[in-house]
Amino acid sequence: MWRAGAAMICLFAMGSGTVFATDALTCQTHATNWKWQEFRCPLTINKEGQKMLFKADFSGSHDDTRLSMTLSLDGVPVACSQNSKTSLLGEDGNVSLECHFVPGGTAGTKRMLGAIVQIWHAQLDAIKLSTP
Repeated sequence: MWRAGAAMICLFAMGSGTVFATDALTCQTHATNWKWQEFRCPLTINKEGQKMLFKADFSGSHDDTRLSMTLSLDGVPVACSQNSKTSLLGEDGNVSLECHFVPGGTAGTKRMLGAIVQIWHAQLDAIKLSTP
């Protein structure tokens, strides 16, 4: 009996299936461990050339914090625009990573955004997928 309880606690602590609400778009935790978290975000293109933003907010960052993220659409790497910040090293306080991108496709196209967020010495507080 205690093994079943311990397994349930581990699954809960891993965040399996955790839903993150995001400006009418929803991301779910797909996998996680103490170094990274992977999210899956189904999205539907509203208009051709639609711009999107994936943002991850962190707290507790300090001089030895390392954060990075990579995104993919339907398994293909996403090229974030120049005004994006997909990694940081040694910044203090509350910090964020963000990727501005255009998912491509015509209106009504369904895509799956994948995001892997690597975390070292900080706390992931929230993620947000939006259309700025």
